[in-house]
Amino acid sequence: MLKLIAIVGTNAEFSFNRFLCQYIAKRYGDKFNIEVCEINDLPLFSKDDYPNEAVQNFRKKLRLADGVIIATPEYDHAIPAALKSAMEWTGKHSLGSGNDVMRLKPTMVVGTSYGVQGASRAQEDMREILLSSDEGALVLPANEILIGYAATNFDKQSHDLINKTIIKQLDVAMDNFYQFINQWNK
Repeated sequence: MLKLIAIVGTNAEFSFNRFLCQYIAKRYGDKFNIEVCEINDLPLFSKDDYPNEAVQNFRKKLRLADGVIIATPEYDHAIPAALKSAMEWTGKHSLGSGNDVMRLKPTMVVGTSYGVQGASRAQEDMREILLSSDEGALVLPANEILIGYAATNFDKQSHDLINKTIIKQLDVAMDNFYQFINQWNK
């Protein structure tokens, strides 16, 4: 079974993107072993600091995963600062050349937000970072999951995604991600 890490792209206590990661882990648990990974304990990136234990564990999880899903909210038309800092710990600049953990790692970007655009600009920002020479990830193309109006698309008690149209889009994207990972691993 493929091992995935689903990164909650915020350090906020309440997050629809956390609910999205948890829903993905539950719904696709028959196809993937998905660990939801928080970034709350990661320190702010500094090139002068050696990664602490939380950073080392984060990097190890990503390195050992067959693929990564990043669920990002949108803050001021971009990814949150906490997510940017977390990703800076994964690039080749963090520990020098050869220590990058996202290089050629199959990665999928998803997101939800309160507004109509479903974190579209943050997702584009995240893809640009992932495709940079510092990260070099393999980003799943042509499978955007843009969940707008988050408060109406998740159940208030279970926090499960309830919009059937979006669930169908997510089903297709996850099937495509499965094939994408398997193609790369051949």
